[in-house]
Amino acid sequence: MDFSLTEEQLILKDSLRKFLDREITPIASERDAQGPLTRKEVVEYIKKLIPFGFYLGGMSEEHGGSNIDYKTTGMIYEELARSWAGLAGAVNLTDLGLFQTMLLEIPNIREKYLPRIQSAELITCGAITEPNVGSDTTALETTALLDGDHYVVNGSKMWISNGPICDVCMVLVQTDKSLGSLGIRMIMVDREESPFESRELLKLGLHAFPTGELTFSDCRVPKENMIPEGSYLGMMKGFDAVRPLWGFHATGIAQAALDASIEYAQNRMQFGKPIGKFQMVQDMIYEMYSLIETSRLLCYRVADMLDKGEKCRKEASLAKGYATEAAIRATSLAIEVHGAYGLSQEFPLERYFRDARTWTIPDGTTEIQKLIVAGELLKLRAVR
Repeated sequence: MDFSLTEEQLILKDSLRKFLDREITPIASERDAQGPLTRKEVVEYIKKLIPFGFYLGGMSEEHGGSNIDYKTTGMIYEELARSWAGLAGAVNLTDLGLFQTMLLEIPNIREKYLPRIQSAELITCGAITEPNVGSDTTALETTALLDGDHYVVNGSKMWISNGPICDVCMVLVQTDKSLGSLGIRMIMVDREESPFESRELLKLGLHAFPTGELTFSDCRVPKENMIPEGSYLGMMKGFDAVRPLWGFHATGIAQAALDASIEYAQNRMQFGKPIGKFQMVQDMIYEMYSLIETSRLLCYRVADMLDKGEKCRKEASLAKGYATEAAIRATSLAIEVHGAYGLSQEFPLERYFRDARTWTIPDGTTEIQKLIVAGELLKLRAVR
């Protein structure tokens, strides 16, 4: 398998990195420390990043996108996460490539929302996790019951990426508990026409990435906003495309930590020589590099499989599980290389470590990824 970047991809990567190093990286630590990005800020960043393939890039040219492949998508998000992981998360969770199946295949939704979402007039998000429902999505408690021309939605969603700033939300709901998973559907909730409450949830890392709790209390949603049957299975298959992206994010964070460590080890003097000459420091640099290269190759392999339309469930889970855990180890080693400065908020290392640790949880914990991989190999499922 050849995962070498094409000349076009290399040019894009170079231009993106120059833009990020000039306009994003210098402000990342200071702005990240101030907490979640506002809706206005996210929209402004989206518009700046669109020319590089973000947001609209994954959509077909027919519908205003660039139709970029998964490999290129992973590459650009790795670069953005290397610069500022909190911003990368916020932009990624509004990316239309993640929502295009629902937005394009449902005529009434496409006509009503697509133009306004493409122009970044509306911010989207997806709401799956609940206070009592995490890894086991079949235990869903949020309901949507038909009442005339509307579905009445009741329940709460937890840890929803971009939830506090979203305008429209794809909400996973149970329409008929007697049907089990067959009754699980997705419905698009427009906050303006179907108001719901939200509050910000502060967390260990990715401080700039808005994350919240959404509460639906007798929220009346037009019945035409219900996604057709099969949306639950489509969502579960969609994890195969999403999980390697988080692997690319984690790889970007780890790469930033390695870059900082190399520069520091070359210039930090102890005992009359650069600490990079010490064998134990070189061992740490080696381990960081090997973790990053392995993670990157795993993610690119999944991207290649997705571009070919191949099944990649265990490969996607392996990429997400390995890369996010590898990023924790790599950023921890980077702190060690920097010594006390690695703990200082005046250096970005502690931010890299917190961001890396946070990425192991969303869209399936490391433990869930292990169960998926092992279950696929054994042909025995540990959970339903």
